[in-house]
Amino acid sequence: MFNFDEAKIRQEHQNGVDIIPQVEKFVDQVCSDGYSNIFYIGIGGTVLYANQMMHIAKQLGSTLPLYIENAADFNLVGNPFFNEKSIVIIESISGDTKEVVEAVDKAHQVGAKVIGYVEKEGTPLYEKSDYLVTTVGGGYYFWYTVTLRFLKNAGQFDKYDQFMKEIVHMPDAVVQIYKDADEDAKAYAEQYCDEPITYLVGAGNLEDWATCYGMCIMEEMQWMRTRPISAANFFHGTLEVIERDIPVMLIKGEDMARPQMDRVEKFVNTISAKVFVFDTKKFKLDGISDEFRGMLSPIVMRSAFQRLNVHLEHCRRHPLAIRRYYRRLDY
Repeated sequence: MFNFDEAKIRQEHQNGVDIIPQVEKFVDQVCSDGYSNIFYIGIGGTVLYANQMMHIAKQLGSTLPLYIENAADFNLVGNPFFNEKSIVIIESISGDTKEVVEAVDKAHQVGAKVIGYVEKEGTPLYEKSDYLVTTVGGGYYFWYTVTLRFLKNAGQFDKYDQFMKEIVHMPDAVVQIYKDADEDAKAYAEQYCDEPITYLVGAGNLEDWATCYGMCIMEEMQWMRTRPISAANFFHGTLEVIERDIPVMLIKGEDMARPQMDRVEKFVNTISAKVFVFDTKKFKLDGISDEFRGMLSPIVMRSAFQRLNVHLEHCRRHPLAIRRYYRRLDY
């Protein structure tokens, strides 16, 4: 398979599984010490990853005081519920995202503590995290463990132990997803890589993946113009600009919001001749119970889209690492 390192992929997901006990320890310590509320703070992809966890917590019926903030907004506006007993959760691969660094400094000024997943050693966020988790490729496992451990400790997710017993099967499952997704990813890239605009539609815990993929990969890394939209909002504006030659990418998961995607799919197939569906239901998850598939849709879909990255890069002859402006200019 083209540009595919099976051992590397499996190891990165195993790295994620391996940090689970450490994350649990940190959350348990915070819960023992007491806290007033939890703030997920990020920007760009990280705040979108965090918001997927917010959807999961909501669908589990959580009543925890959980807030999500874009770091740039938080730095200027703040939040009236933020205080010295707040707990901040961050994720950063680079460790130096300036808006997040500023947000962490602002949190520390009032005495709040930070649980941070940071991949690059010696960076500002690596040094500033009060509870530091570090590895490579384990971001999703960090988010799942933080979120669900807080819920478990609050008595709001009694299936936590079973979920964590099963999530250890994901490294092998992810490798198979990469393989099974390749044909569709290649077909999509070959057919739609040069479209003038692409509409991406997602719902529930994949609503923010649609935004993340459109913004962080297609726009930033491939310079493709996109319009991500939630299935919930699709019928309140976007439906009117769908035409026969408008490409629509449907990103379907298996959580409670799936009926919204079914509705969009039915409509766009009556209008557009360029509809392409990516659906987590296509993929086997050996060792994962059906009741947890919907919760794990973010990992499944991201894994499938890693093959789309490879094929878009090839078809457009545009390496993912090339930027014109991002971290190139002073802005």
